[in-house]
Amino acid sequence: MSRIKLVKDNSERWLLTYADLMNLLLILFILLYTMSKIDMAKYQTVAASLRAALGDSTSTGQVIGEGGGAPSLIDIEGQDPSPVIEAKMEEQQLEGIRGGITKVIQMEGLAGEVDVTVEERGIVISIEERVLFRSGSADLEPESKQTIEKLGKVLLAVPGKMIRVEGHTDNVPISSLRFPDNQELSTARANSVWRILVNNVGISPKSISATGYGEYRPKKPNDTEENRAQNRRVDIAILKEVFDKSESGMDSVNTADESSAGETQIKEETNEAER
Repeated sequence: MSRIKLVKDNSERWLLTYADLMNLLLILFILLYTMSKIDMAKYQTVAASLRAALGDSTSTGQVIGEGGGAPSLIDIEGQDPSPVIEAKMEEQQLEGIRGGITKVIQMEGLAGEVDVTVEERGIVISIEERVLFRSGSADLEPESKQTIEKLGKVLLAVPGKMIRVEGHTDNVPISSLRFPDNQELSTARANSVWRILVNNVGISPKSISATGYGEYRPKKPNDTEENRAQNRRVDIAILKEVFDKSESGMDSVNTADESSAGETQIKEETNEAER
C-alpha cells in the first residue's frame, strides 16, 4: 500500500520576493534623496530668513558640505544655534525690564532725574545724587528709600541675573571724619542702596553686589555744574549673562568686604553720637 505524500502550500512565497522588492525601492529612494541637488535660490532665501529671525544678519557659513545632501542648521551658520537663540531671548527679556522701569520712573515723576539706558553690558539705571542723598551724605532720605523699593520690585522679575550697584561722584574733593575721599563716599552710597534692595525688597545677596568708583568713571566731563550733577549718581546695572560670568565672582567678594566696612562706619558713628 503506497503512502500519500503531503504537498506543502507555497502560495505565500511571493511575499518574500515582494518584501525584497520594497527594500530595494526604499534603498533607491534614499540614494536619490542623498544625491539630489537643492534649489540654491530657495535655500539661500530660507537661510537668510533664519538668520534674520535669530538676530544674525552677518554670518554666512558653509551652505552645503562636500558630501552633498541637505545641510543642517549648524552647517548653515557655522555654529550651534542655541547660544544665538538664548541671546535673542535675553535681549527681549531685558527690553521688557527696561519698559517696566521706565513706567515706574514716569509714575514717580523722576523722568529728568533717573535715566535708563541699554548698554553692551546690559541695562543701567542711573539715579542722580539729589534723588537719593544730601550733599556729602550716604544716608538715604525716606522718600528715596521708597523710590529704590519700587525700582527693586521690577528687579525681582529678573531671576538669574547679576545686579551691580555702583556709586559715583564728581571730581570735587571731599574730606570729613566719615569720608576722607570720594572713593569712600561712593562706596558707602552704593552700600546704602544695596541694603535697601536686599533687606527691604528681598533680592538675594548672591545675585547683587555693590562697589564704588569715586570720581574715576564720569558720564560727562567735570567742567560745568550741570555735568558734575550728572556724574554724582548711583548706577544699578542689570548685567547680561556674558558679563555675569566674568564679573560676578569678584564683585560678590567686594560686596561682602564693602558691606562689612559700611557696617563698621555706621557703628563708629553711633558710638560717637552716644559720646
